[in-house]
Amino acid sequence: MRAQILVPQSSTFLDARIPLLTYHVPDILAKDISAGQIVSVPFGERSAAGLVWATSAGEEAQSGGDEESLPRLRSVTGVLSSESLVLPVQLALAEWIADHYAAPLASAARLFLPPGLLSSTRQRLRLCEEAARPDDLSTDEAVVLGMLRESDWLDLDQVIRVLGRSRARDVIPRLRERQLIRVTVELTGAHTGSRYQRTLRLSGSREALETWRLQARSQLDRLPAPSPRRSPWQRPAKDEKRSERLLRQLATLDLLDSRSPAGGVDHEPGHASWRVEELRKLTRITPSALQELADSGLVTVDEVRRRHDPLAGRQIARSGPLALGAAQSRVLSAITSSLWSAPSLTGQGGHVFLLHGITGSGKTEIFLQALAATLTQGRRGIVLVPEIALTPQAMDRYAGRFPGRVALLHSGLSTAERLDEWRRIRAGEADIVLGSRSALFAPVDRLGLIVVDEEHEAAYKQDRTPTYHAREAAVALGKLTGATVVLGSATPSVESYWLATHGAYTLLELLERAPTGVPSTAPASLPPVQIVDLRAELRSGNTSIVSAPLRLALQQTLERGEQAILFLNRRGSATSVVCRECGYVARCRHCDVSMTFHAGDQVVLCHYCGLQEPVPIICPYCQSASIRHFGVGTERVEMAVKALFPGARVLRWDRDTARTRAVHEELLRAFVERRADILVGTQMIAKGLDLPAVTLVGVVSADVALFLPDFRASERAFGLLTQVAGRSGRGNLPGKVLVQTLNPEHFCIQAASRHDYASFFAAEVSARQRYGYPPFRRFVKCTFVHSERYTAEIETTRLAERLTQIIHDYDLEETDIVGPAPAFIERLRGRYRWQLILRSPDPCRVMNSLTDEDLPRGWSVDIDPTSTL
Repeated sequence: MRAQILVPQSSTFLDARIPLLTYHVPDILAKDISAGQIVSVPFGERSAAGLVWATSAGEEAQSGGDEESLPRLRSVTGVLSSESLVLPVQLALAEWIADHYAAPLASAARLFLPPGLLSSTRQRLRLCEEAARPDDLSTDEAVVLGMLRESDWLDLDQVIRVLGRSRARDVIPRLRERQLIRVTVELTGAHTGSRYQRTLRLSGSREALETWRLQARSQLDRLPAPSPRRSPWQRPAKDEKRSERLLRQLATLDLLDSRSPAGGVDHEPGHASWRVEELRKLTRITPSALQELADSGLVTVDEVRRRHDPLAGRQIARSGPLALGAAQSRVLSAITSSLWSAPSLTGQGGHVFLLHGITGSGKTEIFLQALAATLTQGRRGIVLVPEIALTPQAMDRYAGRFPGRVALLHSGLSTAERLDEWRRIRAGEADIVLGSRSALFAPVDRLGLIVVDEEHEAAYKQDRTPTYHAREAAVALGKLTGATVVLGSATPSVESYWLATHGAYTLLELLERAPTGVPSTAPASLPPVQIVDLRAELRSGNTSIVSAPLRLALQQTLERGEQAILFLNRRGSATSVVCRECGYVARCRHCDVSMTFHAGDQVVLCHYCGLQEPVPIICPYCQSASIRHFGVGTERVEMAVKALFPGARVLRWDRDTARTRAVHEELLRAFVERRADILVGTQMIAKGLDLPAVTLVGVVSADVALFLPDFRASERAFGLLTQVAGRSGRGNLPGKVLVQTLNPEHFCIQAASRHDYASFFAAEVSARQRYGYPPFRRFVKCTFVHSERYTAEIETTRLAERLTQIIHDYDLEETDIVGPAPAFIERLRGRYRWQLILRSPDPCRVMNSLTDEDLPRGWSVDIDPTSTL
């Protein structure tokens, strides 16, 4: 038997272009090895962990030849995982990712491996049983062999501690070469704390339990009650000790007999067992008293795997399905019909829907009911959300509808939490996986439905190799498994909408808001949008960042006791610190950007590398005191609103105030629970949040990022404006939106003010077709980074010439190169960045022609980039 194995160059799967290697599988291991398992193999002069990609009968079995007459293969030495860690369909998806994004297969395979499992390996040394001890051993060789004779095996670290690292590196290869020892590699995985815990459950009959209780109470009647006034250092009498013991044993049995143990998990009711540590805290029972109950057969102590639960202690209210409007029902019917269709059930390729639903149209409820239909078929689902900030609210909705059946996966969890959730999914204990883009790679068999919520979001794009897009990978996974894929958005990406209008996807639309509260024949309406021309405000003498119409609207909202959102996609108090005498601008000494003033900390901060310095009071060049702060950020908006409305409770939600998952949740909870009146924030507040008490949304400046030199600038601006406007009026109260801008005539702002995606798409796709932008051609952004500007320029020029030669050799049409040129921010963190853009209908044909020598260290390649900056 032979195995195709993906072998890394070190103990972890590195981004290296390593082909699949063929190994011989000894007969003794043949029955234990299958695709997706981790095995130990010889690699060079050492042992390494490898992922089994495929197995096949050896050529000698197929041809009837003698194995000795065939090329000699190295053999697999051991099995490191008892089960397949990667499903066959996941191996196929890894191959698709590697091919579609011109990435090393090893880096694509790493996406599917259990979190932290391969983060650490250890090498173990064992004596070769048949080896005789030679007489010409060196001192170090004798030490190692002596240590091995006292133990069955040694960790390499033990030898290093005795001999030191350099001596150990010298002696171990010599011992292996002389066939005195063998070295194997074993997985240790990431440190995830204690993996097992003791639990307690009732095990005796009801009759035996009641009999013991009667006997215990009879004894208590004859024993003195424990003294409540006894000093801590005063030893209790023997009878008092027995009385205390019986009381604690009775309390323990009563808790075990209760219906809702506090030691269980809030979102998984009905646990039959308690954690021993929890019981001991509550009843103060001693280990010996607990053992007495176990010896009597009343309770059983179990050793169970400890689960690091990301939802421990979280109260989640259960919910049932809501009544759907007519449009929602039609959409759900189309999706459920696909779930029952023959292609999906037979795995011949799933159906892809693009659900274009305006904000508040009830897309999430359709997802929930489609998942319910999936579960009735005995299949499972994956739901992707773009940001960690959205996950808590999404988790409440999905876990409330499907209690105990939802697993959570995203980068904000600890390695232990992600690994335990992975194990739940692999064991089939969770039917729905919810999370950010990494959730797509969970080991979900019987996959029936994949939902990509807010499919237009750039957060679905990975910025490291492999530079996959989770939306495209979800579509590929649907085709491989036969699962139905639903892409949902109020502002679909131009590429997805173009594919839907050209037959590649099925377009479903919800163009009215879902009824609020009780079912109603009149759907809720989108909030009206008022464009505020800041040029007119300036002419009238208003230089405040809050225009007169926005100030009046905020005042009226506060008087009605309602909530408001102020959106500005820029952090800090001022975007630049400038000397008005000589023109000096405070710039980061590591990056080619101006530093942002943060009034709260009285510092200037680089938002790219994190450099922080005191605010200059005197100009370092001309010594003038004419230092001024220009521009506006969320911190300054917060200060301005507090000055205008001293009684208002204002929250700010941006990367400066919400650095952890817990802070994200607390800020959202505080606003939902009406502990704040106004929420000031960046794009975090524009993405899919359901805030029914918000009746006013103010966009402080719609011009931020509108004119960046990036072909997606208008698409991003339209999406942000539409999404943030959609936070208003989602409850029973009507909403209103005010958009402040210096460019009120821009087609993007005009379309967003009308909630008119169709007209925006028509204008945008026309421009892209004219210039050959996606979806008409694919882009590849190649960026080279170096400490010297000249080297970066020369290297980028060299690659451009190499790509030009490949294009000429293949005679590729509609394929060209833009650049090389400095990146939009040329110097970042002290290193210069130069880039070029390859534009082609089939860029992978060009990129796969490059060798490792063509892309030395320092290059990063982003296929289908979400930004060309």
